Amino acid sequence: MNKLLIENNILSSVQRSVSMKETEAYHHQLIDKIDQQHSLLIPANPDTPKLMPYNGYYTLGNATGAFFAVDTNMVVNPKSPEPVFNLTLIISLDGKSATRYAFTGTFDGTTLTQDWETSGLSIILGFTRTVESYGPVATCSGSIALPGQSAVNVSGTTYNNPIPASLFAGDYYGSAPGNTGTIKVMSIGSDNQLYYDNGSNSGQLHPVTTYMYNMNMYYFTFMQGSDTVRFIMGTAAEQGFACNNMTTGSGNSLVARSLVTIPNAQKPAPELYDLSSCQLADFSGYYPIQNAASSLAFVSIQAQYATLLPNTNWDLNFVMISVSLDGVNSQGYYFNPFTMSFDGETLNMPQQGIILRLTREYNPQIGSLVSMSGTINGQTISGFTLFNPVPLSVFEGVPMTNSNGDKLTVNNDNSVTYNGTNMNSIIYVPLMYILAYPVDNPNVVMSFGTDGTHGNACIVTVNANTKTPKTTSVWAIPS
Repeated sequence: MNKLLIENNILSSVQRSVSMKETEAYHHQLIDKIDQQHSLLIPANPDTPKLMPYNGYYTLGNATGAFFAVDTNMVVNPKSPEPVFNLTLIISLDGKSATRYAFTGTFDGTTLTQDWETSGLSIILGFTRTVESYGPVATCSGSIALPGQSAVNVSGTTYNNPIPASLFAGDYYGSAPGNTGTIKVMSIGSDNQLYYDNGSNSGQLHPVTTYMYNMNMYYFTFMQGSDTVRFIMGTAAEQGFACNNMTTGSGNSLVARSLVTIPNAQKPAPELYDLSSCQLADFSGYYPIQNAASSLAFVSIQAQYATLLPNTNWDLNFVMISVSLDGVNSQGYYFNPFTMSFDGETLNMPQQGIILRLTREYNPQIGSLVSMSGTINGQTISGFTLFNPVPLSVFEGVPMTNSNGDKLTVNNDNSVTYNGTNMNSIIYVPLMYILAYPVDNPNVVMSFGTDGTHGNACIVTVNANTKTPKTTSVWAIPS
């Protein structure tokens, strides 16, 4: 068990970093379009803002691996006074191939209608919010006719909820050269301003005037000369927001840095109890506090589970609650069922002076899934979360592969098979879709997600706990 606690701390520092080959290629197309034109000319559909709240990947039931995606990318560029939102529709009815289409139809708030008479594409889909209970946040149903084909009845669900770039506002820090401390590497403003140190590790930031942001995978892309820079965003419990900063240069050279907004946060002493019967894990999320002195104040609830602990047949579910009232300092606590309680609605932590009421309800004004209210050390607070935990089994279906012959299959919520090895003693973080194997000494880390027309995707790192890790990416539709 001691190894589990140590390695769990390693896992919590790993950032979600799914390889976004197709999404990045699409971002480059948008960048090229901007560079070639005197003004930013991305076709605007007046119904885009209405459809954006349903952004996400919808798993369809009519074929293994089939999906329908509403994919929104925010484009920031000096040629436009305001960000432009480029929304496309991605369709795979067979799980073997997928196509990205421009959104040229209409959406009245519930029904998407798109009919291209010249191409034969026809889409009629109704969308419904389903956020009253834990699980998928929206459904779609209706019919899709691909060009030259008959209409197919489809229905699907998504666990995705769109996350605006502004949610990640804050200063992000990484390790200084020689691990002599921390330095500011990147800053995101609430007004869509982005600043970056250009990879210099100098602490001096420069404005990034042109960039793309994907609302489904929380993914920034921009060019720095001939290099491609990526920010893949996430949360890191008591360390606040997290960012995996990856830069690809000539010859596909890769430089990666892990950044967080609270670099010196103290991890709490491990207190791991089996919370399989506690619903608190279902409320995993990052909750910005709306009425605190700092706009960066937050409450974080992050669940993890470990399966088949060493020398046992036990599974273990545990939850960490982290609190920061200033966005600079934070404190984390493992949920202890002997000193804390959660009745499905109210989290009571008397020793910490914390009482929080969590209500699952969709707020269309801000797009939140759960609202929060209560007191922290006598201070009345309120907040919300846009995040939704995603079960591992969501990535089941078509095995994920690549041209090197690597193969990853998600078997269920407790097991995956990678290159012939069945991995059923794992740690999984539903909020950030991160898996580590084996439980007692993880040396394989998997970060799951989706990637445009490639469908489900995962970046796999083996020998993760050594000085020579090896990383590869796999996709449900690799070509």
